[in-house]
Amino acid sequence: MVNGEMTGASPLGRVRVLSARGSVHGAGVLVRPGTVLTCAHVVTSALGAAGGQAGGVPRGSVVVDVPGRPDAEAGEATVVPDGWFPGPLAGGSDGDLAVLSTDWSPPAHVLPARLGPCGEPDRREVGVYGHPAGAPDGLWSLARLTGRGGPHRDWIQLEGLGTTGVPVERGFSGAGVWDPAARRVVGLVTAAYTDRQAKVAWMLPLESAARLWPAIAPALVPPRSPAPRRSPEPPSDKSQFALADALLNVPQVEDDDAAALRRLLPAPIRRAVRTSPRPRLQLFYVVQACADHRDGRQALVDALRLLDGDSAPAGAVLELIDELWPTTAGGEAP
Repeated sequence: MVNGEMTGASPLGRVRVLSARGSVHGAGVLVRPGTVLTCAHVVTSALGAAGGQAGGVPRGSVVVDVPGRPDAEAGEATVVPDGWFPGPLAGGSDGDLAVLSTDWSPPAHVLPARLGPCGEPDRREVGVYGHPAGAPDGLWSLARLTGRGGPHRDWIQLEGLGTTGVPVERGFSGAGVWDPAARRVVGLVTAAYTDRQAKVAWMLPLESAARLWPAIAPALVPPRSPAPRRSPEPPSDKSQFALADALLNVPQVEDDDAAALRRLLPAPIRRAVRTSPRPRLQLFYVVQACADHRDGRQALVDALRLLDGDSAPAGAVLELIDELWPTTAGGEAP
């Protein structure tokens, strides 16, 4: 079982970056206790006129907090002396990276992100959780990695999926790019094309970030090749309906009839989900598609944890999955 699965802990390490007045300027990724990665231009924007410099590095403090948790305490963060790499949007020639140091202690469910190298862009699908105007608590956007290039030589282009859904746009900068196949954050969103209809953006792959700031390199761990194992025995139809009913109690699932949850599933599973206008049956079809896939159990757990990892209803679903759909001996590889 993946570390943190029982508690619903998110492997994204996602945080928001705000100004001292509380306006949201982008996102960041908690990569280890006390260290957040974001974009240099996000820091510049959040500091505004207050951002004096010392040796080229901003001196002011930005605010970091957890999206969707108004009850959680925020903290201050500053750029470390060797962690400032402004890119094209901040008047520099580097990849647009800022390394922040903070004494802030996030809520227990926010763990440092699971990180990995991006590798070659092979048109695989990824997810990004950002904070566009009108949605300060965040929205998911799905995209495909299409190739290298753009405003910086190290960047990789993201192409939005489908004609509906949220494009990667202003407010997504600094957000971790989640690869559901590798189950790791593999990049940081750096820029979006000004034409929203094009649904094009760019990211800095984490191996490029590690070349700029080598201290992060040891945390980039490729996914292990799983040893041969027997898939968990799929739950019965009765148990699948029980899981569907439990999922309906999760507000972020009920609000859109599981549309966001479906978007977070890997493409082979997502495409197998049948549709129904009846919410309960629609959730059954989601669970059924997961049950029919070798890695469907873990895909459902990951998608739910990413969508709503810390609510009591989501925690109840995770416990029910453990009860009705237990893993085989040896668990599942991280």
